[in-house]
Amino acid sequence: MRGDGADRIIASMDYDLIIRGGTVVDGSGAPRVRADVALKDKKIAAIVAPSDASSVTASREIDATGLVIAPGFIDLHSHSDWVVPTPDHGEILKPFLMQGVTTFVGGNCGFSTAPVKRERQRMLDESGRLCAERKFDWSWDDVAGFANTLRSQGLALNVAHLAGHGSIRLSVMGADAGEPSPDQLREMQAMVERAMADGAVGLSTGLGYFPGMIAKPAELASLARVAAAANGVLTSHLRAYSVRSLFFDSRVPHNILAVREMANVAREAGVPLQVSHLIFVGRRTWETVDETLAEIERHRNDGVDIAFDTFPYTCGNTTIRIIFPAWSQTGLEGLLDSKDGWAKLKEGFRPLGAFIAESIQLMWAVKPELKYLEGKFFGQIAEELKVDPIEAYLTIARESETRGRVLIHLYSGDDADEHALQAAMSHPLNMFEMDTILTSHGHHNPASFGTYPRILGHYVRELKLLTLEDAIHKATGMAAQRMRLGGRGFVRPGYGADLVLFNPETIACTADATTPTTNPVGIEHVMVNGTAVVADGKWCGDRVMAGQWISRG
Repeated sequence: MRGDGADRIIASMDYDLIIRGGTVVDGSGAPRVRADVALKDKKIAAIVAPSDASSVTASREIDATGLVIAPGFIDLHSHSDWVVPTPDHGEILKPFLMQGVTTFVGGNCGFSTAPVKRERQRMLDESGRLCAERKFDWSWDDVAGFANTLRSQGLALNVAHLAGHGSIRLSVMGADAGEPSPDQLREMQAMVERAMADGAVGLSTGLGYFPGMIAKPAELASLARVAAAANGVLTSHLRAYSVRSLFFDSRVPHNILAVREMANVAREAGVPLQVSHLIFVGRRTWETVDETLAEIERHRNDGVDIAFDTFPYTCGNTTIRIIFPAWSQTGLEGLLDSKDGWAKLKEGFRPLGAFIAESIQLMWAVKPELKYLEGKFFGQIAEELKVDPIEAYLTIARESETRGRVLIHLYSGDDADEHALQAAMSHPLNMFEMDTILTSHGHHNPASFGTYPRILGHYVRELKLLTLEDAIHKATGMAAQRMRLGGRGFVRPGYGADLVLFNPETIACTADATTPTTNPVGIEHVMVNGTAVVADGKWCGDRVMAGQWISRG
């Protein structure tokens, strides 16, 4: 390796493609270098120093003058495992590729499409309908079968997979809200063990959703130990992201208690812990950012391999069920249909009335006749329906059969105050992700269209919150190493040719919560395993299936 960061080419060699004259930011956090990048057989074959450029040839070249050559971005927190089984997923997930995302890790928040038990697949259908494009035929039950299905169908981008605790628990226990018996626990452990043997990168939990919300730390640790034994990672949607919640009874901020709970689980299980989408919900919670980051650092210094991830927006998508209390989750539809249940839920929501009205936006109403309400905040919906905001929320929950999707605002800040968001984004233990639910229906999350351009344009170029090298490291190499994605995340010889070429002077997100579907600017080329899906700033990926299944590296 030469001191300028490029490999010396010993002899002339013909390549499939040479990207000439660009600035390589290789994903490691190392300083940028001027170099050419040569590709052959779907891989990066060489990094060519300027002094050696004339000695290499290729059948095709790209002029990258003025452009950064970076690894394809890795979304380490995705729910698109519920979309990729559909043959037209490439068109649905096109916004990911248009912004430079070439790999995602699916199965997050405890809900994965595999492993599952065949007799419970229809129950999983219902649990996954928030994330799914449409129902699909379950031709698999384990991770290996899921991978084979995707390989035979073709993939528009690379996919890695987490085994979801929620899906496993539902498979073994159904809707039983009790603790697992010893036999049930062993059965769940066996499913995790098989998933890891099949190449899953780890285990995910969703403690804000049923059934994760009723799982106790001992249960979680027992499954996490199995993932740890296979060198996997544990990811967790925490039990609380706000100073007060329905899960803890303490004056200590509940979001800090939630971090502590999972750090203790990870310590007991001996597993690396990835805290999913670290957000601070509501203005009172923003004030806890320094204390929360200090809590994470404390566990790190105490021997827990803990890190976290964020998205660069003050809003995020989730299910309409998210703010319903745990006691209501198993029979929510019946409660909404009954007079007494409705009254009890409405009374419990009373302290949240202003938050619901001002901060929750309807993304998907499910019923076509309610589509006109999509994109509106519940204060506006209340006016349309001539009810108060709490009743508007309950009404949409009932009419959507509790499958509605919402975009919640005041996540880690607002337009006037992003202190909490920026503190989390710039922290050394943070990585970047999207956490979007992208389907062809409903109002969209702007993160689906512009996460990484927003980071590189707004937070790097304009605010200088991060250096370009650090931001790309958090979006590529750091994420690949954390999620055990061997051969990905770096511009290095022998690695997969997943590349994004962008103009650092113009790259930007143009989407927002009001107009979320506009494409980013400044992305000039995107390649998945050496195949172009964006060229000269234009989409060229129709029917391109260049993605690969990535097993744990």
